[in-house]
Amino acid sequence: MRIRGQYLFTAQPIFGVLIGTLLATSAFGIDRPYPGPFVENDDILMVIIPRSSEQMAAFYEARGFPEAALELITSACFVTVHIENKSERVIWLETANWHLSSSDMALQRLGKTHWDTRWDEINLPLANRATFAWTQLPVQRDLQPDEPVGGNIVLEGNVRKFNLEAHFPTGRDKRGGMLEVRFQDIECPEKEARKAPTR
Repeated sequence: MRIRGQYLFTAQPIFGVLIGTLLATSAFGIDRPYPGPFVENDDILMVIIPRSSEQMAAFYEARGFPEAALELITSACFVTVHIENKSERVIWLETANWHLSSSDMALQRLGKTHWDTRWDEINLPLANRATFAWTQLPVQRDLQPDEPVGGNIVLEGNVRKFNLEAHFPTGRDKRGGMLEVRFQDIECPEKEARKAPTR
């Protein structure tokens, strides 16, 4: 039997509660109250957490990123995504099956190729590159029952509001049906002016 689930959430800005949340969730679940717009049902939990430039700068600065890297990071729109498989079958995270859009125009995630080019331009150390890669949402992986995954997706900094339509194949052979989760009007927080580092 093929199963198709479809769920829709219209987001509202709730940035004030985000400061204390984890930047990326990968090995652990996430508890209520969820720190952002979410869809939760018998199959899946998906939480979207927009990040301010101040949050991003603080996180990466604490991990030794140089000022040139922080400028690049804070010029983009970062959104943390948390996903949990609440079903009894395998769910497949494949971001190639996701559609991002704004004002009916398709958006592209700023992925590994984009960031590798930026890091090459500023000669970012390998240790910093590895840290940054670790915080990104995987492009593809399977989620076993009760398994969570999390990480960031990054968009161009001029995006103010966007929609996300995520498709998840299910079953060990990806033939168990398709889950579809949609978020509308996710807001990217406006960039805050960075203070010059103290010497």
